[in-house]
Amino acid sequence: MLEFRILGPVEVVRDGRPVPLGGAKQRALVADLTLHANEVVSADRLIDDLWGEEQPGTASHMLHVYVSRLRKTLEDHGRDVLVTRPPGYELRLKPPDELDATRFEVRVRQGAEVLGTRPAEALEAFDEALAWWRGRALEEFLDEPFAQPSAARLEELRQATHEDRVEALLALGRHDEALVELEGLIARFPLRERLRELQMLALYRSGRQADALQAFQAARHTLAEELGVDPGTALASLEQAILRHDPELDAPVREPRPSAPERGAEPPPRPARRRRVWAAIATTTVAGVVALIALRTVSPSGTTPNTPSASTSRGTGAETRITWTEISDPGGLRLGGAGDQVILGGAVTPDGLLAIGFTAARRPSVSEERDYDAAVWIEAGPDGWRPVNDVAFGGSGNQEATDAVTIDGRIVVVGSDASPGDHDAAVWIRDIGSSSWSRVARDAPGMRKAGDQWIRGVTWTGSHLVAVGVNRRSGGDADAAIWTSRDALTWAVLVPTNLGVPGDQQMIGVTAFEGLVVATGFSVTTENQDAAVWISRDDGSTWETVDAEALGGEGDQQINTVAPAGPGLIAVGRETIAGDVNAAVWLSTDGTAWQRVEDPRGELAGLGVQELSAITTARGLIVAAGREVVGRETNAAVWTSLDGTTWTRLPVDSPEGSTFNDFGGQAIRALLVVDDVFVALGREGRGGDDDGDIWLGRPAG
Repeated sequence: MLEFRILGPVEVVRDGRPVPLGGAKQRALVADLTLHANEVVSADRLIDDLWGEEQPGTASHMLHVYVSRLRKTLEDHGRDVLVTRPPGYELRLKPPDELDATRFEVRVRQGAEVLGTRPAEALEAFDEALAWWRGRALEEFLDEPFAQPSAARLEELRQATHEDRVEALLALGRHDEALVELEGLIARFPLRERLRELQMLALYRSGRQADALQAFQAARHTLAEELGVDPGTALASLEQAILRHDPELDAPVREPRPSAPERGAEPPPRPARRRRVWAAIATTTVAGVVALIALRTVSPSGTTPNTPSASTSRGTGAETRITWTEISDPGGLRLGGAGDQVILGGAVTPDGLLAIGFTAARRPSVSEERDYDAAVWIEAGPDGWRPVNDVAFGGSGNQEATDAVTIDGRIVVVGSDASPGDHDAAVWIRDIGSSSWSRVARDAPGMRKAGDQWIRGVTWTGSHLVAVGVNRRSGGDADAAIWTSRDALTWAVLVPTNLGVPGDQQMIGVTAFEGLVVATGFSVTTENQDAAVWISRDDGSTWETVDAEALGGEGDQQINTVAPAGPGLIAVGRETIAGDVNAAVWLSTDGTAWQRVEDPRGELAGLGVQELSAITTARGLIVAAGREVVGRETNAAVWTSLDGTTWTRLPVDSPEGSTFNDFGGQAIRALLVVDDVFVALGREGRGGDDDGDIWLGRPAG
């Protein structure tokens, strides 16, 4: 059986094996005839399509030769596929079986027909349809006039299918998955308003009204800067509906996921503490955050064996001050520039500090995919920060760097690559003292796997690198994924199937601690999303799940990162209950038993959204950072603690507050420590343009 493929580079496959199609003109002839399958295409039109205005005198003869060769090549077990029919030729196919584009369109149509009534069935159809894509349609002929209309139509239908897929996820109540999908789609197609509508709806249904309104503002800025237009009627109407809490925006009843096989008696009910509605915690109006903190320790009323203590000789009542300043970046030339620069992480190396993330170019057209490349900035002594310009971070498709670590003599940066046509793991390396970066080959073991993969975090155990992230199967389900290596050159990938929790799991952060590898993230059950911790007692080859009952609670929780602090571990993230999104902290002394930190003073709560994305410690002081969103304002936010249990938010009435909440939106994604100086890495958005931003925090005394 023959199969013609145009959803990517043009291919013909017979019984599972590629058929050689010859040179460029002969391949172009196959593409042209495939686009007009089961139609007679005149010889004159084919000559025009293949040679345009520069037709040689032998064009008619050459066309006849190409057809003669292809007639033999494309013969299908005695069936003539390419036949002569005056005034030209006809490619006879049996759609949809023999043409991937037809199969794609059939499944898309079937999914669209049931999207409003049976979203799970629609999602399955969309996933199957999108799985046939291998790159851009008619990839090698995009500059040929005969291919451009069909390629553009198929690409538009592909993008619309991605949007329909997100709509199906929302109908199923799988909002976090939808947001992950939308983040990548909006980065590639920032001018498509339907993507922005879906993002706003997903955020609103996740209880993040402020984030939804902020997403509208981001869309408005982008449309104004790129096209000079205002949001369309649908987008503007959605903003008004969110502001008035229109009940039509409420999520439909979630269809239950398949439950895990019963393993015995039902688990005991959650402790009453976790069923408490935390909206009752005192909420102080917070319009911004400030850069000078006066913190006094408060003795906890009681501790448990699982509560680490990071207190120092300061003792109860001791006072610690941190003065924060934003680094100077004249003209935005080092951390800014044309397009967007987004910092997602960083590392301390023998060659200096690194900030990592991606840079994104701007595109003038809605139909053009936005291009972004992985990016590294290095702290270069007296001259400050500068971008690292290395071809290893670019290439076809889109790349982003998410975390970095230093091992013996080598710097390792991890992330993902969205080329060709899907997401794969990516690793870049550089020897200490060298100026040249290299990338682990895209097709090397561990770098490519069926489905989509993202690496979110990496750690060094002293003998092994362990990276964690997500593997999304073709059916849309997300699994935790682990990559391991001894030297950063050769990697193995593991997708555990015995983590003991039904539903989806995603790993976000990872650290090494006293012989353990501890990974954190979240798991999605049939009812809600819970914080999750996994541990490995070896080199990352085998994993077990920490008791989820001690990590979850009323509403949804997510751990964004984890780090050693004092004699134990601290994990930070967020919790969403009844529409309120507050910062959340968990503690453990051994990595296996965890306790959620109570917040009787309401320092982790407040109006709008509070979320922690980074944690570090120095001089006995624990610093956590992230963002807050109040109304339409997004600001970087910082909390500190001396014991991990009692936290203090930066006061809102300090004159230094402009450091974190000046014009634009700010957020902190990573924290480093150098010589007892805290380094906060993040972003600042001004008028729809994102730039990297870095703050320094110097403890007094």
